[in-house]
Parts: sequence; structure tokens; C-alpha cells
Amino acid sequence: MLCPVSGCIFPEETIPENDAQAQDPPLSEPNNLSTQCIEFEGVDRCWTLLVPATVSTEQPVPLVLDLHGYGHTSASQMNISSFASLAVEEQLIVAYPQGYDSFWGLGFDGIENDLDDVGFLSAVIESVTEAYPVDEARIHMSGWSNGCKMTQRFAVETQGVVASIGCMSGYLMTEAPSTYIAPVPFMEVHGVLDTTVSYADNTAMTVYYFQNTVGFNKGAMQNLEYWADLNGCSGAAPEVITVNADYDIRGYSDCTSNAEVRLMSLFSSGHNPYLSGNPTNTQSTAILWDFMSQFALETIEDES
Repeated sequence: MLCPVSGCIFPEETIPENDAQAQDPPLSEPNNLSTQCIEFEGVDRCWTLLVPATVSTEQPVPLVLDLHGYGHTSASQMNISSFASLAVEEQLIVAYPQGYDSFWGLGFDGIENDLDDVGFLSAVIESVTEAYPVDEARIHMSGWSNGCKMTQRFAVETQGVVASIGCMSGYLMTEAPSTYIAPVPFMEVHGVLDTTVSYADNTAMTVYYFQNTVGFNKGAMQNLEYWADLNGCSGAAPEVITVNADYDIRGYSDCTSNAEVRLMSLFSSGHNPYLSGNPTNTQSTAILWDFMSQFALETIEDES
């Protein structure tokens, strides 16, 4: 029952797959690209790992986990998100985890797989950091749609793991647990023309398709405000950080422990806000990484 329902909810999760496969390969031959697997909760779980050839064992580098959308794969996410190119340019290690049955469980009826996906992603981080020169103060997470929602779930259900998160076209669909204490800097990128995970209000979709109210009054601006509350941000309204003909960035900078919050709104984009999906060729992933890369765990702790 889950697949047909989610196909209705996330129709773009099959359409952009074609776009993803059509992209030029983002990697050159010298880079180390591998598939790695572990047995987790009795199930073989895997991820694709990209380690630029220029990464030195003597100089730890940031790690980014980049999560695919519903119905997609780690390979398609690598092709579409642009983090593979940034890995080489910015000296990052990037892991692309594979969701079980190609989706991530979000903890509510309709999008749940009865697996501990938060635990699996933590295990990916542990495995990569043990084997590669990862700066453990600069571990970050990103994702698209279902992967963006999972990214936010991971951030509020773990402590002291990720230095920042930034993702595309998704909200935190459930309330943050009371254990969320250390604020996590957060930025979302969302197309104003998104008809799948609505920019304005996702209530109708979740009520109709999931038969519950997890998406009640959920939209990009509401999600921004919720994260501002979570991170103890000050200000009656979000400040305008950047504005031009293609997009604007709004958010809060005066937050607990320097945990800033941002929303980038792409005026001409739908559900795919990556370079392949926005008609103005806005470098959305690079802008997202510019925000995420400002933060390290020791920086946040020093401000607390």
C-alpha cells in the first residue's frame, strides 16, 4: 500500500530520476568512488562513498551525508545534487546512503519502514570516520524531499553529531523530541512553484493521502519559523539576507549558540531546486554549502 500512496504524494520522485540519469558524470577517474555496506539490524545497508583523490590522510576534511528522495537511489542523488563536484572543489568526503526500499522512514503512518534509519545514518558516520580522515567537528547532512525530511529528523533526534544541516524541498514533519537541546544550524532551499511538497502549505496532501495531520499548517515559511523557535532565535520576523530576481534568502542570525536558520526561496523552481531543475541556473547547492560550511561543533560549543 505504501508505494502507490507515496507515488501520488511524491510524483516528482520518479520524474526527476530521468533528469538525474541524464546528467553528465560528476566525477573524474582519479577520485575514489566505492560502495560500502554493513549489516544493521539484520539487514544489509549500503552507501556510495566519494573520497577526492587529493584528500590527504594528514589533513582531516568535512564529511557530508547526502540523502536521496523517495524512490531514488544513492547513485541518482550523486548525479543530481552537485555535492560530487563540490567534493573535489572544496575537499569534502561525501557519503550517499541508500534508503531501504528507496525511502527514509519519517516516524509517522504512511512514511515508516519499521527500521532505525537514524541509527543507520549514525552507523554510516561512525564507519566513515573510522576509516577516513574526517574532521569530526565538521560532519554535515543534506538531502532532497524525503531525504530532506530525514535530514531534519536526524538533526533533532541526535546530539553533538552534525555541525549543520541544509537540504532541499522538505520539512520537519513531526515535533522535535524534548531531547533536542544543542541547536543545529539549518538551511532549507525550496522552489516556490513546488506542487509536491508545497511551498505554501502541505496540509491538504498529508490529510488526504496519509489520513493524518502531520503536515497540518506545514509550509516552507512555517518550517523556518519552527526551526527559529527550536534554535532560540530572536526577531519578530525573518530578516532578508539576500534578494534578487531569481531567489531570496531570509532567516534568523541571532540564535542560541550561533545556530542560524535560513530559507532560500527559488521563484521559478518546482520540486527539484538543484541546478538541473531550476531554469535560472542558480547554483543552489553551492549557496547551501556556503552556509553549512561556516559551522563546526567546537564553534557552536564555544558560543554556548
